[in-house]
Amino acid sequence: MTREQPLNRPTVHVVSDNDAACLPYRELLPEMKVTFRPLVSATDRVDAYLHGDNECMVCDVLWPGVNGIELQRTLLAAGSALPVIFVSAHVEVAYVVEVIKAGAFDFLEKPVDGAHLQQKVQSALEHGRELRAPRSDAPHREKRLLQLSPREREIAVRVVAGRTSREISDELFVSVRTIENHRARISRKLNIHSTIELVHLLSNT
Repeated sequence: MTREQPLNRPTVHVVSDNDAACLPYRELLPEMKVTFRPLVSATDRVDAYLHGDNECMVCDVLWPGVNGIELQRTLLAAGSALPVIFVSAHVEVAYVVEVIKAGAFDFLEKPVDGAHLQQKVQSALEHGRELRAPRSDAPHREKRLLQLSPREREIAVRVVAGRTSREISDELFVSVRTIENHRARISRKLNIHSTIELVHLLSNT
């Protein structure tokens, strides 16, 4: 099986349970010069995937019979380092941690903003290119985390573990407002804008 990719255009594989669910992504990526490739059947999801040099995948987390994490693990077992961006209407910190530890590149919440999706797809494509010239950015991530005080690091770890601010305040015997202030400082120091970004940062160190 061959796949044509004009002018070595990047490929964005979009995995969902039907063609209609894939269409919004095609509409959200009009300005990006990419080859859009929907994968909707169970056979498509693995058998029709062909490893390429410039690609990423946007994948719904759950669909009948199989889920995104299982698909990703299958691809990893086959030797693929394809960057995968998971998408879901239901975001729970514990599940975000699970998919990122399983090797996901990122996690987006539906409804997906077009500009945000384009940014994440571009980052995923760049990440894929970096993987072909392997280098570890763990020291860079750890350097960022060193900006946190011991208390802030302690709170960040609890946030990634899925604790709410109320639960953390009870565990550390401080007020909820104190925890919220710490979380705001954590976001400023690390230059992050969501819990998902914090999960991604701590889960890869």
